[in-house]
Amino acid sequence: MKIIKTLLLFALAGVILCSCEYEWIQPEKTPVPENVSFSADIIPIFDKGCNLGVCHGAGATPPELSPANAYQSLIDGAYVNTETPEASILYNTMESGSMQTYTDPGDEEIVLAWIKQGAKNN
Repeated sequence: MKIIKTLLLFALAGVILCSCEYEWIQPEKTPVPENVSFSADIIPIFDKGCNLGVCHGAGATPPELSPANAYQSLIDGAYVNTETPEASILYNTMESGSMQTYTDPGDEEIVLAWIKQGAKNN
């Protein structure tokens, strides 16, 4: 009788473990606009995840990414490299994974497109 109970317990455990399934759903990437605007496309990315007053707000960790100071802070701090956009500190930080928890999928591609378009303050 003990053997039957033990076998049933192992069979039940096997069924439970085999029935567990996890399906990873990749979130949709934000599409890259044809002409990227700093004020309309880049600042909202910073407002969502970077400029929360704690990380890159006024008086916090550089670069300051508040709407009023983000552009100058990025340019003065050499976070943007228009000659070799993929080498930009801003892009690499977003793309490497260290900042992906604070941004949406595809945000780094929008930033890269903005840099490739000359990193204009538009």
